[in-house]
Amino acid sequence: MQLTSTIDQKFNELQIILENRDRTSIKIDAHGGHSILLVYPPSEESIYIQRFRNEYPNSYLIDISKLFVQYIDNIGKDRMKEYYDDTGEIIKQFKSQHLDCDFEKVILNEIKSAQSKDQMPVLIRTGAMFGTGIENINIIDSEIVRQSIRPIILLYPATLDKDNKLMFLDFKRASDYRAIIIN
Repeated sequence: MQLTSTIDQKFNELQIILENRDRTSIKIDAHGGHSILLVYPPSEESIYIQRFRNEYPNSYLIDISKLFVQYIDNIGKDRMKEYYDDTGEIIKQFKSQHLDCDFEKVILNEIKSAQSKDQMPVLIRTGAMFGTGIENINIIDSEIVRQSIRPIILLYPATLDKDNKLMFLDFKRASDYRAIIIN
């Protein structure tokens, strides 16, 4: 029963923020950012995503894992392998001018799509960025997010360490985000 109570509390807090806070108020509490992190244990990701879909059916969900697969398919595995063989660096492939586009731009273009449809952008399955060299903070601090009318929401799989610091995916110390953190 504790699981449901915690989820309910977090979603109630999110609803209060979205209904009662304007852009300026969010930016003040987010230390200049324009984003909200909804933190949950990584093992409960599917529960939180389904709950979010139920509570906010008109939001624009951006599934990073699906974008990643589409990105790889568009670039082509052979081309990525060739780039890796030439450079020896896997991470730089995802933020490279040598390829037609980089993965960070793909994500930011999806956020632009949400904005153009006047929908709230919500990033889910953000763990798929791990290993690409793209950090959640790169997205949060982007000009696109800072200038948006609606805040961006990240469903954020993390736990707290012994010092009460967020650990992304339960093992990587998180950045000090410029975001409202619902934990």
